[in-house]
Amino acid sequence: MKRRLNEIACVFRIHLARLRVEAGPFLLAAIAFPAGMYLFAAAIGDVGSAGIADTDHRLRFLSASVVFSLSLTAISWLGYLLLENRFTGRLKLFATLPLAPSSYVLGILIFALAQAAIGTSSLLVVARVLGVRTGLMTPVGLLVLAALVVLAMLAVSGVAVIVAARARSFSEGSLLTDALGAGLVLLAPIYYPPEAAPRALRVFAGMLPTTYAARGVQVTLTGGTHVARELLVLALMAAVTLTVAFRVMRLSEE
Repeated sequence: MKRRLNEIACVFRIHLARLRVEAGPFLLAAIAFPAGMYLFAAAIGDVGSAGIADTDHRLRFLSASVVFSLSLTAISWLGYLLLENRFTGRLKLFATLPLAPSSYVLGILIFALAQAAIGTSSLLVVARVLGVRTGLMTPVGLLVLAALVVLAMLAVSGVAVIVAARARSFSEGSLLTDALGAGLVLLAPIYYPPEAAPRALRVFAGMLPTTYAARGVQVTLTGGTHVARELLVLALMAAVTLTVAFRVMRLSEE
């Protein structure tokens, strides 16, 4: 057990060191792009409301941007790092430690959760500066928000691991992670009301973790804590994607 924990900590520290060196792309994915999407959506929403700021709309856009940050961080940015590890030969270096594939995945997931904490807290601070007031006033609300963020991050990080492990080339994997990072948000009815989407898209969106994550985050930002359904669905999705991720991950290529 001690050896396994040391392996996980080793993988986490290696990627944390890379984050310090390559902070620019992370800040773009975790904070800059989601904040820009929030400002864009809020501006359009204000225009649609004859220039009157709607608090409910602002909180919906904020929750959507939080999930956008999680998706870009977990799939696009983390997926890129995993692909780089695989196709530059770094995975073979991990294999020579020797390192269990499960330790590698767990270290990556802890690194992803650390990124999620930075991105989410930063967006909440940015929203506060922009005048958005949330209902996160109690420790229970903060715990529920943290649980939603963790489960959502685990679910989408599992997707990134699967893509990185099965991609046939670096370019193919990069294209898939970029498309999924934004697509899982733009195809989910979170920046716009569900009734605005075609019925087929609403059915498809019901299978996306981003849909339930944004719905749950919005409830917590308004001061609610009744998100048991969202937590359960995200937990099931995380269990499925991570189970597949652990099965397909290899530390060496034939």
